[in-house]
Amino acid sequence: MKNTHARSDFSKLSAYERKLWVEVDRILYQNYLSPRTVTDFWVGNRDMVVFQLKQMKDRVIRAIVISEYLEADFLLDKAILNNLFGIAPTREKRKAQRVAQEMLDRLYPQQKMDIIRNVRNVPDDIVSHVMALNTVRNSFAHRYLLTNVPKTKRFYKAKYDLFTKKGLAKFRHDMYVVHEFLDPKGIKAATKLVERQKK
Repeated sequence: MKNTHARSDFSKLSAYERKLWVEVDRILYQNYLSPRTVTDFWVGNRDMVVFQLKQMKDRVIRAIVISEYLEADFLLDKAILNNLFGIAPTREKRKAQRVAQEMLDRLYPQQKMDIIRNVRNVPDDIVSHVMALNTVRNSFAHRYLLTNVPKTKRFYKAKYDLFTKKGLAKFRHDMYVVHEFLDPKGIKAATKLVERQKK
């Protein structure tokens, strides 16, 4: 089964862009992250197709949650370091910045959020989003079979099922709000880039 939709504008890409596209597609295919892997390998075996696609869905949602966690953790570090050393630290301050980064690497998101709240006002919803992300990330990162995790820890904020379109949309929206608060300049630049691309 060919994925014609994904390749619809393939011819418009440059040679280098096509190379990167193919490389990503190959990585997804070889590591059971592309539905084509399942339908190619298990063709004719309905039970295995269903089982493997469900497993793949778990892996993809887990990857989304952990990626969002890593990005939020990075933005928390960035907010703290920018406050301590400025956006463009001097050469003398870079060594101290590296030491501070090593210290931050040992802290949990809640501890980092506490540091930020000591120097600026942080809305309650931002704190709530980050703490909920941390909870679901811990559940997803430490359990292979997610069905064995209690709903209070497997669901985002104990009520949004990330394995549904509605639940995942709520999660992505909240993560965008977190990014917008912690890195407004980055979000603004990304929005402008997307707007230019659409034009």
